[in-house]
Amino acid sequence: MTLVQRIKKSIGALAMLLCAFLMVYLGEAGYGLVMMILCVSSILSGLRSIIFYFTMARHMVDGLGILFKGIILLDFGLFTLSISQNYTLFIVVYLLAIHAFSGVMAILHALEARRFHASSWRINLIEGSLNIAFAAAAVICGFVINSLKDVTWIYASSLFYSAILQLITVFRKTAIVYIQ
Repeated sequence: MTLVQRIKKSIGALAMLLCAFLMVYLGEAGYGLVMMILCVSSILSGLRSIIFYFTMARHMVDGLGILFKGIILLDFGLFTLSISQNYTLFIVVYLLAIHAFSGVMAILHALEARRFHASSWRINLIEGSLNIAFAAAAVICGFVINSLKDVTWIYASSLFYSAILQLITVFRKTAIVYIQ
């Protein structure tokens, strides 16, 4: 991992910690702020991917995938922005589905790392499993108890946990492979 990647990952982890604290401290107002941050970051990331496709990625091997990723992120940001005016349980479940998806991706990454005999596969597997467990617990609390506050606490704790794992990843030594 390069220095720039470490800085980006640590800034992202600190932003996640800030969002978790805002959700706990401000309650529903903090939830709205986090929703706006999610909307704006998704829209900007989607626009960046679309611009990258038209400037360079259309000549690349998987350039069309970058265009589709940009369109999906832009659509996600605009859709979330349109429903963020209604504070319903649907929005929380929507966020938690994204969190569960990242957990599944972490598990798949761990299985791939295990296949290649990498040493970090265990922490990736634990991270993915706990992300899915957090998302499932929040969905159960949301539909059984119907409490937005409990779901917000569960989601904030999962954000806190993910941020701590990202900070651990930033400070972990990585192997450098030299080809001679």
